[in-house]
Amino acid sequence: MKKFTSRLVTTCLRVGIIFAVGIALIFSSELEFSGNKMQAIATHLTPEAKSYEVARPARPLTTDIEKGGNDAVDNIREKLNLDQPIAPSTKRFIESVKNNVGEAVTPAREAVEKAADIGSSDRAN
Repeated sequence: MKKFTSRLVTTCLRVGIIFAVGIALIFSSELEFSGNKMQAIATHLTPEAKSYEVARPARPLTTDIEKGGNDAVDNIREKLNLDQPIAPSTKRFIESVKNNVGEAVTPAREAVEKAADIGSSDRAN
């Protein structure tokens, strides 16, 4: 009997929770808390109120965007000193890296080949 009553209570709780969630979903979709449905819509009460509205001229957005983009590019160029020539020490470093790439890559390539040879010999045994 205790088992039956505990299952009945559990089932009633589950049904009650599902019912409460359903009611909450219905009310939330009606009220739309996240949407613009709750905003007030006002109309002019007097004809004089319409004269206070400011007509905004239509400006081309591309000029504003191009100007802002050019400003951003100029700012980056200034911050990174891209207009200045490369320092001689940096040029020497770049040349030494270009010349010594083969020395750095060859041992790694040999190690990979050696590991592949060891792996293939292990599988053969």
